[in-house]
Amino acid sequence: MKKGKHSKSRQDMIKERAKKDIKRRLIVLIICLALITLVIQMQNEDKQVSTQEEVTKNLEENNNEEQIAVEEAITPSEDEEIKNLITEIKTANNLTEANFAFFYYNPQTQKYYFDNQDKYFKGASTVKVPVAMIYYDKIRNGELTLESTLQYTNDDYEAGGGTTSSTYNVGNYIPINFLLKQSIINSDNTAVNILIDGIGYRNCRELMTKYSDEEFIEDFYTSNLIKASFGFDIINHIYQNQENYQQLIEYMKQSSFGEYLKKYITEYDVAHKYGSYAGNVHDYGIVYADSPYLIGVFTNGVSGADELIANISRQVLNKIQEKET
Repeated sequence: MKKGKHSKSRQDMIKERAKKDIKRRLIVLIICLALITLVIQMQNEDKQVSTQEEVTKNLEENNNEEQIAVEEAITPSEDEEIKNLITEIKTANNLTEANFAFFYYNPQTQKYYFDNQDKYFKGASTVKVPVAMIYYDKIRNGELTLESTLQYTNDDYEAGGGTTSSTYNVGNYIPINFLLKQSIINSDNTAVNILIDGIGYRNCRELMTKYSDEEFIEDFYTSNLIKASFGFDIINHIYQNQENYQQLIEYMKQSSFGEYLKKYITEYDVAHKYGSYAGNVHDYGIVYADSPYLIGVFTNGVSGADELIANISRQVLNKIQEKET
């Protein structure tokens, strides 16, 4: 028997076994290390989750406490002084539920007063504000642009302020931005008629209701009607979303050239829109006083209504200023 061959083979076998043992041990070691690492990670994650849950719980508790504190500090309530003021004005001017409605609201103090809020009036040019809002929403949503155009038809012409009918001819396509500016600043009836026709009358009336939680009579959808509660919802929506209606607000600040709500208020900006048709005279808007507030006055068949609205507006501001001093 030759030496070496068998022993060499055995040695190789031993080496191979040794290698296998080493590999096996390495594998076991790697598995153990992996398991240990996994356990550590899971423990850390549990700690993180526990910590996150604890932080979240603390934040929620703090937020709840802050919310309760805020709610306790500012609770919506009727403004007795404004109520008494309006009551005196109504008595002095023979104003009744048949011919007068009013709203007042201060978003910061949450003081409010509504009078005859569900009485319907012919809306007149007050409708131009929600019509404009619909278009600004469509522009913001990418459905239209300020440069988009609408066609001017024979049925759109209506006498009144503004320059639409003198600038364009029937059949022309007019930029929406021009129509919006004319309808708000100059109360251009032709401009708003074109805007309404661009949506469809019934559809336009239905779209307006998205700014309000009010319920409306059927005539609201077929006629130009307004009530104080709806007027408030319109102005409040603008105020609460001013970033979406900056251009509209600027146009409303230029509206009516110093009449109605802004006639006797020269120290603050007033963003508003009046309406006057068939004895219905109204105005509603935002007075940007040190503490801005919303106000609306609606009348029907009241003599000197435009001056009445101007006086109410000034007296409300005076009352607010008295309370602040």
